[in-house]
Amino acid sequence: MANGADKPWQADPELVEKKSRPGSEINYHESKVPSYDLPDPLVDSAGEAVTAESWPQRREELMELFREHVYGRRPSVPYRLNAINVARHEGVFEGAADARELKLEITSGGESYAFTLLLFTPTGKVAGDESKRPAIVFLNNRDFPTLKQAIEEPNDFWPVRQICERGFVAASVSTKQIDPDAKGKFDEGLRGFFARVSGTGPDEHSWGALSAWGWGLSRVVDYLLTMPEVDPDRIAVVGHSRGGKAALWAAAEDPRIAVAYSNNSGCGGAALSRREYGETVKRITTAFPYWFCKHFASYGDRVAELPVDQHQLIALIAPRSVYVTSATEDLWADPRGEYLSLINAAPVFERLGKSAVSNPQMPAADQPRTSGQTGYHIRSGIHNLTPTDWQHFMDFMKTLED
Repeated sequence: MANGADKPWQADPELVEKKSRPGSEINYHESKVPSYDLPDPLVDSAGEAVTAESWPQRREELMELFREHVYGRRPSVPYRLNAINVARHEGVFEGAADARELKLEITSGGESYAFTLLLFTPTGKVAGDESKRPAIVFLNNRDFPTLKQAIEEPNDFWPVRQICERGFVAASVSTKQIDPDAKGKFDEGLRGFFARVSGTGPDEHSWGALSAWGWGLSRVVDYLLTMPEVDPDRIAVVGHSRGGKAALWAAAEDPRIAVAYSNNSGCGGAALSRREYGETVKRITTAFPYWFCKHFASYGDRVAELPVDQHQLIALIAPRSVYVTSATEDLWADPRGEYLSLINAAPVFERLGKSAVSNPQMPAADQPRTSGQTGYHIRSGIHNLTPTDWQHFMDFMKTLED
């Protein structure tokens, strides 16, 4: 059943019934969402109201809560980053861009760990008087292309040519190369690498794969900041699904990231955990325990006791920018919960002197809504990242330049 062109989006009742299986613990009915109270990002641990001046202290409180209870703490192990050129092709896309493949090598304790960075830089003139370009770093959680494939085989999931044609430097790394997206492979990834060189194993609050993927995004930012053609104040990170979860946490951990784009990220990403709609904390920590710190799983049957919720994650990125998207058929990711996170983060943006989307009614499908530093759209269709999503996000990026 299609929504009216201008009516706020609501889940298709037929789809809700189709997904609601007898005896299932997964809820798709709004009427069954439990009542909940969201923790206030603008009230500190002492119960005091947070001002713009005291926000940095409150922000650090929230960061520590997310590290301890959700994503885990990253190791403080000294390392060296080296970017190794692997291949270069000039004038790809009929001369519109130059393409490169690099290895980002992390060296620590006499050992090294590396993952691939694909990088495309537009060759045309920069619009206006500025000489630097914005950059978009995509965390790819699907099959990662070779440089040849990225050039010769157009892919809607990462439409690199269209990104370059809009004037953005386009970069991409693979989740699986940074840290394997599978149970039982801790030793093969970045987390295992740092555990070996530090001589310490993981505990209840050690970082999960989502945080490791976000750490990898920050290493791309390190490299982009060495490029004279990149604007250091206009670097965005983009992720879909599990990649969207990691993109939000990456931006929270790294203030150099100007914009975070979370596409269909759901539980552990943009969606409110307390709604227990679609995928839940219990379900996600059972299926993907390695994404988070081990302690997060303890909240599976007591979500109301979580000291944080995902609107506070979005608030941690303020006063920088956040774009969140959902899909009409992706009830598993809880579109309404994703939107509610965004608008419940708005008071923090406003306290810091920025405007943000705050309308409690969801927009209609396929009608992007933006205000100041935040934006949202819900696209017709399934759980996916499409050229339409990319175009709406790039449109949002352009509004930030005006």
